[in-house]
Amino acid sequence: MAEQTDAGGRSTPVSNTRARRLALYGTAWVAGAVPLFAVITALWLAFPTFGSTGTITIGAFALAYPVVVRRLGVPRRASFVRFLLLTGIVFAVVSVFTGWGNGLTDEPFTTPRFVTLLWSHQDPYVVPLVFNYVQYGQTIHSYSIYPYLPLLMFFQVPGLSYKWVTLGCWVGMVLLVRNRFDAGVYLAQPYVVVMAASGYNDFPVLLLLTLAFVGFEGVRLRWAQILALGMKQFANVIVLGYYALRRDWKNFLVTAGVSAAYILPFVIWSGPTVLCPTVFADRLSSCPNGGTAQYLLNYAVWPVWVLAVFYPVFVRQTRASAATGWLSRRLAGRRPTVDDLLRVPSFAIVGAAGALAGVTVVLASGLFLGDSLSALALSALLATVALDLWVGGMDATGIRPGRLFGRPVSEPRFRLLVAAVSYLLLATFVLGGAALRLPVVDGAIVGASLGALWESVAWFASTPAR
Repeated sequence: MAEQTDAGGRSTPVSNTRARRLALYGTAWVAGAVPLFAVITALWLAFPTFGSTGTITIGAFALAYPVVVRRLGVPRRASFVRFLLLTGIVFAVVSVFTGWGNGLTDEPFTTPRFVTLLWSHQDPYVVPLVFNYVQYGQTIHSYSIYPYLPLLMFFQVPGLSYKWVTLGCWVGMVLLVRNRFDAGVYLAQPYVVVMAASGYNDFPVLLLLTLAFVGFEGVRLRWAQILALGMKQFANVIVLGYYALRRDWKNFLVTAGVSAAYILPFVIWSGPTVLCPTVFADRLSSCPNGGTAQYLLNYAVWPVWVLAVFYPVFVRQTRASAATGWLSRRLAGRRPTVDDLLRVPSFAIVGAAGALAGVTVVLASGLFLGDSLSALALSALLATVALDLWVGGMDATGIRPGRLFGRPVSEPRFRLLVAAVSYLLLATFVLGGAALRLPVVDGAIVGASLGALWESVAWFASTPAR
């Protein structure tokens, strides 16, 4: 049997090494899937209780997934991205056929059908699409006005379920970044797979944007960017923001002009009424067919994509500037160092996910324990445990035991002090809000946010840059 030698000079059978690596990869996939399915289940069982808080929580954990991967010690190898891709494909196929973890949106049924209104010489921004469809044995009535940019309805394969189209776009997107570890981990993680398998129409747009900003075999495709500008409003915001940050005003104006050109024919056809769905996706209450703005389950795929594509570039440029550019002169001999600054986003997203996890635990505990003061105090305790385990588990890598903000203290006391202050903050606002007859979720959000901020700062100050 073939063997390999580790750093300590010990020989290990290759098969055992591969088995351990696969077990580690599987653990990393499960670590991303469990919080996702736990919160989705909570939303399904008690949506009025969890509401938009749950969807934001899912997004926060999706943004924090690379931190989970790093904390588990997954090696930075392309094989892990391939594992995520293959595991995601298997899960998605089972999900599409069985409905397990699926059926989260009506978009795979509505998006490709809007084009039939155009074929009937009707403006989909004005005339509602009304039909019934069956999803996993349930008949659902659909009534909707088209809320996207015009090209999206054309991106389909006739005769093929739209879920397979979105899944194929996800596979293509991951393949384009397969050699970029951080981007691959972000885009191949379980959350993104579940959204693709459910048929959310973000993925054709994201595939085009990936072709535009990552490229195919290193060649960035401008035509893909132009097509993306005619499909979904998030793409226009990202591209305009990209050129604004780069101060590339020529391309900024070109992007704005192309975006306007896509909707101009419909403005001429039906008048300014179409500006609400084409520009604001009918999310404003002032729109004729609009409603209140809300955060939906699939929205997090956009910040995930932005971080996957642009953040590694930002880190490389920042490190290069710290070595030889203007940043090296600004930070010379000072604190914080560039390594300190580059650790801040990781601690921030871990803290945000921890705060939202705490809020979710408070709300879930309330369903079983009730809303008495003693029950709320116990809910705050359970939420603190969840928050402390998450933030401490993710941020404690490399901690120097015995130091709190530079002062000597034993590690057990450090952990106890951090957790005690978190509980004090969380319980104060949960119980105080209840005493003032405010919704429990309001006090939980404030208390958990302050508790997570305290824990993140404490761990950040106690954990050296690596």
